Amino acid sequence: MDIKLLEDFVCLATLQNFTAASRQRHVTQSALSRRIKALEEWLGTPLINRDSNGFALTPQGDAFVTEAEAILRRLYNAREAVRALGANGDNEITVAAQNSIAQTFFLSWVKRLETRLDSVYVRLISEKLSDCIDLLTQGHVDYMFCYAHPAINLPIDDQKFTYTTIATDSLVPVSAVAANNKPVFQLPGDISEPVPFVAYTHDSIFGQAVDHLLQDKDHTSYLSRRYENAFSHTLKSMALEGLGFAWLPHSSIKTELQDGRLCRAGGEHWDIQFDIRLYNHHAAESPRENAVKETTLEMAGEVYF
Repeated sequence: MDIKLLEDFVCLATLQNFTAASRQRHVTQSALSRRIKALEEWLGTPLINRDSNGFALTPQGDAFVTEAEAILRRLYNAREAVRALGANGDNEITVAAQNSIAQTFFLSWVKRLETRLDSVYVRLISEKLSDCIDLLTQGHVDYMFCYAHPAINLPIDDQKFTYTTIATDSLVPVSAVAANNKPVFQLPGDISEPVPFVAYTHDSIFGQAVDHLLQDKDHTSYLSRRYENAFSHTLKSMALEGLGFAWLPHSSIKTELQDGRLCRAGGEHWDIQFDIRLYNHHAAESPRENAVKETTLEMAGEVYF
């Protein structure tokens, strides 16, 4: 079975819209439909309820999407592990990073690191925070990038691991832009007309931070939770498609804010501040580790986002 069929199905199940999913997968809608049908034939069961007025997965589809996501994660990680076998172990650095950081801040960090090392092999594993923490605590990676919020405790043993706060970022409520250049969806909403909201899962660090904000009496709002996913890049696609507003890391939406594809859905008092941390579990002793430390401290003294 082609791995792309799994990727197609996960994308469609996440966006719950054939048009949006076909755009993200860079295929026509008819081609995506054929590929989903091919997956259903391989599984021997329907995944999409085609009798529904709106988009809906069948019970089999609901059950399979979780398994498909897990299979893809294992395949991606296995691919990276195999590729790493050809690397020079003395110059190899293994890093776990939350997806949002992997697509933004990590890129700046690794470019600077390369200027300090003649040759380096960096193996990046981009996952949810809980998976990144597991990789760090089990000794599978040397370093871990993650977001941190003062109201949320990270399950990391501070006797074994240290961290450096190297930047700050903010979750900003944003919406697609209407014809009048105003947000399609705007906080705080109204009790008679709640604002459509594409949300993080409650167990994710971003989801917990948003929940904490909404419980504050100074942030009364009326929201209609429509879609849910753990990853900000998925919620970003949903917001761009006009499926609801979303809290997104400012670092990941600067271009969309500048070119007018997204705009604020609320004032700055709705923003949620986060630290970006780099964790490690060994002292800087080798030239490679010293280069990492110097790069990290250099960036910690600058202002980002």
